[in-house]
Amino acid sequence: KVEQDSLLLDKDQHECDSSVSTLPEDTSMSLHFAETDHEESSVTTEEHESIQFVLSQLTPDEIETAAFACYEYMKHPEVIKRQHYATRIILRYVRSKKNVTTALNKLKATLSFRKSMDIVGLVKSFDENSSGEYATPLQKQMASKKMYVQGYDKSGRSTLFFIPRLTQGHDSEWTLKEAVYSIERAIACSKSADGLINAVVDFSGFAVTKHAPPLDIAKQFLTTLRNHYAGQIHRIFLVDTPMTFSLFWRVVQPFIGSKTKAKIQFLSGSKKVKLSELYEEDQVPSWMLADGKKNLELDLDEYLLKIPFHCAFNE
Repeated sequence: KVEQDSLLLDKDQHECDSSVSTLPEDTSMSLHFAETDHEESSVTTEEHESIQFVLSQLTPDEIETAAFACYEYMKHPEVIKRQHYATRIILRYVRSKKNVTTALNKLKATLSFRKSMDIVGLVKSFDENSSGEYATPLQKQMASKKMYVQGYDKSGRSTLFFIPRLTQGHDSEWTLKEAVYSIERAIACSKSADGLINAVVDFSGFAVTKHAPPLDIAKQFLTTLRNHYAGQIHRIFLVDTPMTFSLFWRVVQPFIGSKTKAKIQFLSGSKKVKLSELYEEDQVPSWMLADGKKNLELDLDEYLLKIPFHCAFNE
């Protein structure tokens, strides 16, 4: 307990060993923060009108929930900036849907999901001033070290790693919460202009009978991904899938949205060299690229208790 408290006390003083830590204090939370403002400045007249319409249809509580979808606002909430931050997620939905009413309905569903999941509470699980409600079960769920954020592609997109062979059982509640925490952390870490992330799944050593989740849990996760996060993922790499994976794939494929499917690439053996088009060697482990240099084993206590949420492991 004393050691954990010490780590938490140091957490706010820790900076990412990256370009983020060299930014002025008011912009150090995320490199893509300023870039996103540039993106917002290119909003078309039609998009602006759609955003205003959506804002007019949201309750104050929904606007607050929308603003909290940005880690910058979650960390430093200021009422005067609430609508500005809320506009970011609104813009994403407006651009992803042709019809503004559809965008509004999809957005409302996501805001309801974020509220019911208490994503703010999850994200702040290991903060010094957190109630600690989620810290113990979440740390227990993540103890196998199967899911974490590490490394960036050449555009600054963070990488979320998932290693299914390290799975030690499935929990209908905390399997999803671990995934949501990890996705939210990857998004907060992203330094790219588009704010997107990559996901890399290492299927080496995967056995369907031993590591595949029950269908209901797999469906729950894939539905969550499709409905609430698909627009924030750049690429999904499924690496070294065994022949038996095809059985599992046929079962879960119907729950994967068409836009998500288009982002998935299967890479095995010599085909993994394609990853060098997206990644530098110092940003990936050697099982991704032969000369990969990011091979430090995950230190879970450091990752959860000392490294700030918006920083990846081993930066």
